[in-house]
Amino acid sequence: MKKTAILYTLILSILMSCEKYNYSYTSDESSAPDFYTADWTTAVDSSTNSFVARYWNTTYHVFNNTYDGVIQWNDYWPEAHGLDVLVDAYLRTKSDTFKQAIYDWYEGVRKKNWYSDDWENDYYDDMGWHCLAHMRALEATGDQRYAASSKALWTWITQGWSDYDGGGIKWRKESDSLGDAKGIPANGPAAIIAARRYQMYPDEMNGGLNNLEWAERIYNWMKYNQTILSSGRVFENIDNTNSDYSYDVGTYMGAAIELYNITKDTTYFNDAIRVTDYAISHNINKTYGVLKDYGEQNGNGAGNDVNLFKGIFIRYFTILIQHPDLNQEHRDRYVAFLKNNAEYLWEEGTQKSPDIKFSYEWWKIPDDSEVWGDLRSAISGATTVEAMALLQTKGYFK
Repeated sequence: MKKTAILYTLILSILMSCEKYNYSYTSDESSAPDFYTADWTTAVDSSTNSFVARYWNTTYHVFNNTYDGVIQWNDYWPEAHGLDVLVDAYLRTKSDTFKQAIYDWYEGVRKKNWYSDDWENDYYDDMGWHCLAHMRALEATGDQRYAASSKALWTWITQGWSDYDGGGIKWRKESDSLGDAKGIPANGPAAIIAARRYQMYPDEMNGGLNNLEWAERIYNWMKYNQTILSSGRVFENIDNTNSDYSYDVGTYMGAAIELYNITKDTTYFNDAIRVTDYAISHNINKTYGVLKDYGEQNGNGAGNDVNLFKGIFIRYFTILIQHPDLNQEHRDRYVAFLKNNAEYLWEEGTQKSPDIKFSYEWWKIPDDSEVWGDLRSAISGATTVEAMALLQTKGYFK
């Protein structure tokens, strides 16, 4: 093992064993990969170009659901995260190839929506992912179709608020009276959307509320119904820690950051740090110190939804790392954690020939006999490598 890898593993082990942060990480040098300081600007070209070449369907302008080119036509929500990767790549390269894909994606994926011939869907969380991605596509390219679609999506999402059982946005339209059908998956993205739209469209109103009022309303519902305030645990089911998913932490964190940016109320920023610290000490594989969600597994056809969750967490975690008000102690610890995750993914969880394939478990390459490399795992991996390239370019890695 390289000396730098040994030193890095030792530092990470010390950081993650600190009682202050309640880590229970153990370092096993025999099982750790021989890390090196990756050139992420090189890795990202290989990663994203391979992802687009393999999964982007240039005939139908949608993402294939499998490495072998199968399309599942009613699979709506991962397309939004595929668009996010295209936006990441375009912002990084300004390449016309990615810009054209963002343009073509709009009509191709609109036709893939099983619920209607527009962007409306039965699931409020799915519409939330699309609204966020459409807003990013609009900001990156100026394509006004995305302005219209994101506005319509946001209007439909706000209609999902239900006063039953204390409020919150429902999971889907048919769940009017089901309090247990409300959770972070629908509300986390909605709170981020509301906060970002307030900054973009301060006079916009929906249902008698402006977007800041919506953001605060949704955020407060999450905070007092889906988190443990004393520890920072974010849950879908208070009695089942297996359902403490990384994407829930990511969007709750993202909403807290956006509200802090608007209000400068440090309560929000402290909330973001608290839930992050809990997640990166509890929701991990304890042997490797790498993010893990319960239920990650091989899929058939569309794949398993859980396989995409880590990439969503990384998207918002990257925003927190870059925040100018984050103190250096937290930044150093978060950067070390992210590097450990990304290096395990790139060195241990990725097959690089003939095309990039990402594992859903970032510390190991799946057996070739397994059904793997599905769209969800691919998006999660590509999102993470794009994040690493962005942070390296900005000087966060020495």
